[in-house]
Amino acid sequence: MRLTWKQKDFDEDIDFILFHQRDETPKYWHYHLFHAYPDLDYNYCWNSGISEEQRFDYIIEQMKIQAKKRQDVIDKSIKSFQQFWNDNIADKLNKVFSSAFDNDCSNILNEMKAEVGLNPNCPRYIDKYSFDVYHYYDTQWAMTTALHEITHFVWFYFWQQHFKDNPDEYEFPNVKWLLSEIVVETIIRNSEIGKLIEFPQWIAYPYFYDMKINGDLLFDTMKKLYLGRKDIYDFMEKSFDWIKNNEPELRKKIAEAEK
Repeated sequence: MRLTWKQKDFDEDIDFILFHQRDETPKYWHYHLFHAYPDLDYNYCWNSGISEEQRFDYIIEQMKIQAKKRQDVIDKSIKSFQQFWNDNIADKLNKVFSSAFDNDCSNILNEMKAEVGLNPNCPRYIDKYSFDVYHYYDTQWAMTTALHEITHFVWFYFWQQHFKDNPDEYEFPNVKWLLSEIVVETIIRNSEIGKLIEFPQWIAYPYFYDMKINGDLLFDTMKKLYLGRKDIYDFMEKSFDWIKNNEPELRKKIAEAEK
């Protein structure tokens, strides 16, 4: 397993920034951009009655300005993130992920890319084994993002081998995508991956941490399934059965949290 840090292409960066600025996007998601860039006029974009196209045009022009202003910071971040990764994580990656996933990971995912850019919402691209990292993150958050996304990649790598399903089903809002967002916290916290760095309070979406399903905390349930597994495939099957059985309640609580 190998990861390289590089700069995100601006046009690709802006595409996903705009994805979270569509008319139907909840404030929970679209506000992140304006928190990260106070120079942007939130009221103009969301409270003045402009069209989606006008909002997009405004954001594109403003982000071009931000890209020029922040190029030095982006360059320094890439260098810093790559150096910390090389010095503290790279040589340990195969061992800890092999243990966490009960499979040899030494010869898989050798061309992963962390692309440092402008987007404070950090998407992943499973087909390319790449993910975005916000350039203004400190090192802890950058490494947390990287290990979070790599856990997704490894999860779906072995998931596909086991279930032999369509990778299109691994994307939002499919239930397989939702499960992956939950199990990342479980696997990292309860394996050697969790010892690679000092992780922050939240590795997954914050609202998962106090969410109860059928009276039990979500991550308590997942922890029991993971620690009690016969192997990673046993955990995959049992966690998948659990989420299918509890999907309506889970979706309802997520919708309430993201209002």
